[in-house]
Amino acid sequence: MQRGHLLITLGLAMLGLAHARTAGAGPCDDASALRADLEHESVRAQHWTLAWRITYTTLAAAELGVAASGALGHDNAEAAVVGGVKSALGALGQWFAPLRIEVPAPTGDACADRAALRAAAERAAHDERQAFWVSHLGGLAVNLAGAVVLAQQVSWQSGALSFATGYPLGLLATYTMPRASWGRVREATWTASVVVGRDHRALVVAGSF
Repeated sequence: MQRGHLLITLGLAMLGLAHARTAGAGPCDDASALRADLEHESVRAQHWTLAWRITYTTLAAAELGVAASGALGHDNAEAAVVGGVKSALGALGQWFAPLRIEVPAPTGDACADRAALRAAAERAAHDERQAFWVSHLGGLAVNLAGAVVLAQQVSWQSGALSFATGYPLGLLATYTMPRASWGRVREATWTASVVVGRDHRALVVAGSF
């Protein structure tokens, strides 16, 4: 009887090992959907960068050009200079530190492609999060500084007007920024498990956000 039980146990162990090997040798999950999402997001990032690069550069050139022309009075010229400097700072960010989402080329190995695409998605999420907060907080700081300068050089009304017109433009750029990868990694996931003690049981629920 004991020998029979031993043979059955060994047989089950061998079947389990064979199943594990078969599962490990199976094909990797199809990552074509993730590749399509990243490619779409990469194109969106390129279009967004180009649009705001043109917008900020045009505004900077126009405002600084008008201020240098001498056609405006002192107060308006000061406001135009401050506005031009703020736009120039925005343009510099788009020219020299643009948001880029790199999509790895296919290798022909499904497992390698899936790993590379997941790594690319994580990098994109990090870059989007960083760009969002830098744009958000940087825009607030630049517009506050511009308002303070105009309040000192002209009047507080001019400073308030500069902030009221400049900060919403920065917010528009920030909130139209592609953020799909960041949103993907922020999706909530939940797990549940039962912990059994000597005289009690507990249900443990954990989530990541």
